[in-house]
Amino acid sequence: MSKLFDLSGRVAVITGSTKGMGLEMARALGQQGARVVVSGRDSAVSERVAATLKAEGIDATGIACDIADLVSVRAFADKVLATFGRVDALLLNAAASGVVGPMLEQGEKEFDDVMAGNVRGNFVLVNALAPQMIERRDGSIVFMSSIAGRRGSAFLPLYSVSKGAIDAVMRNFALTLAPHNINVNSINPGPVRTDFSRDALWGDPEREKALSGAIPMRRIAEASDVAGLAVLLASPAGRYITGQVIGLDGGATA
Repeated sequence: MSKLFDLSGRVAVITGSTKGMGLEMARALGQQGARVVVSGRDSAVSERVAATLKAEGIDATGIACDIADLVSVRAFADKVLATFGRVDALLLNAAASGVVGPMLEQGEKEFDDVMAGNVRGNFVLVNALAPQMIERRDGSIVFMSSIAGRRGSAFLPLYSVSKGAIDAVMRNFALTLAPHNINVNSINPGPVRTDFSRDALWGDPEREKALSGAIPMRRIAEASDVAGLAVLLASPAGRYITGQVIGLDGGATA
């Protein structure tokens, strides 16, 4: 059974992984033996977080990437391949939240910024790294989406739009890459306790209580909950799962 989740020697790239869900995914993959690439917009921060993981016994390397900047995305892909020669698991966690407010108050710039950070950059990075997976007939790709992509939002409407779009991007990559033995999926978390969501979701105890009360499991997710599913999808245990939008929401969408 242990070999089903064994990632020894495999290279796992996790964008947006200097904190929160991304960091916990990097840690979990590293604990299963993967060589992990930790990435955030700031090079010094990426390297510092990688050093922290190294102190925990994880083989980690920090390489910066701004997922909304195409020059940065392409340079990141080139550096990863120059350093490791391959990518076995690509986990696309970096994201933009968008601006709070109803849809009619969102402008063209706001739309472009969210789509660049949540859709375009991921699309370009997959196109840059998938060819070496195709050549080896081996690889896993995980998009970090959201249950917000399944419904509208009066709070963060463009975030909702972009997450629905990334699930559609995932499905089309899954159909393209499945014949090459590459699985592609989306994780759709509900509310997760991270710094990213503190102000909007759980920083106020009363707000968290109300939020948790609407979830059948009566709590919001922890970053480690997301990390466990990421390990499954990136490991041999999940190789026949592809093209799926997988909810991780304590039953909220049931």
